This record gives sequence, C-alpha cells and structure tokens, in this order.
Amino acid sequence: MAMVTGLTPKIGYDRAAEIAKESAKTGRTVREIARQKKVLPEKELERALDPIKMTDPGGKE
Repeated sequence: MAMVTGLTPKIGYDRAAEIAKESAKTGRTVREIARQKKVLPEKELERALDPIKMTDPGGKE
C-alpha cells in the first residue's frame, strides 16, 4: 500500500488516499485499483509506481 505515495504528486492526496483505503479494505493492489479507475495513462502510472524511481536519491524522474 505504500506504493500509493508515488501517485500523490500526480493525482492529489484525496484521490491517493481513496485508493489506499480501497486497497486496505479489498486486499487489491494499489496498481490494480489505479488502473481500474484510470487515474493516469498507463505509461505514466507505471512511472509513478516504479519502486526503483521512488527510492532514487534526489527524487529524479
């Protein structure tokens, strides 16, 4: 569920929190829910949820 952090700058806190809550409630992944809700185009979603980029020092994209 921590993956939702990567979505926050792109879709806003409220929408990201909604996805996090749904993930916790249903057991589905953040990626599955975000994809279903079409919060971002697929390529942008993949970049936002890339764990390597999330942990890159300096916050480079």
